[in-house]
Amino acid sequence: MWLPKDERKLLAHYYQELHESGLDARGTFYLSTLESCLQGEDARNRALTASNVLQKRNLIAFLHPRGDAITVQLSLDGYDLGRKYSSRLGTVWVWCNEYKLWIILGVIISAIALIARIFKD
Repeated sequence: MWLPKDERKLLAHYYQELHESGLDARGTFYLSTLESCLQGEDARNRALTASNVLQKRNLIAFLHPRGDAITVQLSLDGYDLGRKYSSRLGTVWVWCNEYKLWIILGVIISAIALIARIFKD
């Protein structure tokens, strides 16, 4: 599933922080750290909006929202997608699968190989 930029970055941030801290799929995040992963104007509202959209997509669940701290639990799909978005290769893989670009790339590479073979002889 290809997500908009803010949701993608936030989900990858949730995954990376949980993975690095050794927690499985649940952790507490402060809005100030969420703001830092989103750059630009109005980062706090964008982080809250993206988190709410991720919750509506059933990728995360809010367990104990209190003030500036949010306890987030990643669903199985959210954990898997966060793992993919946490690396560039995973992001490219998701993007190509979403838009079926493997078929287009295969046809282009085959055409180039065929042309190279024809002009080789």
